[in-house]
Amino acid sequence: MADVIPFPGVGFVPAPGPRAVPADLDAMGERYVAYAEARDTPGREREANLLARAVADDVPAWLGEVARVEQLRQELAAELDRLTGGAG
Repeated sequence: MADVIPFPGVGFVPAPGPRAVPADLDAMGERYVAYAEARDTPGREREANLLARAVADDVPAWLGEVARVEQLRQELAAELDRLTGGAG
């Protein structure tokens, strides 16, 4: 442990500024299912319209999640190529 360089505040003081709140994918999925059920049920048009707005508000979070998963996919593909010598 003699080679450890202490950095003041690391691990104790949170970084300044707002923190990104992770998307609640479960809640987003439940909203979409509720919207789809309301949309497909006669007489629930008003509810479907309200839920459509909530689902539309989730689109940026879904896009962010897709970008995050794509980044992970690219990292995995690059590591696989490295491990297999590019034979993948």
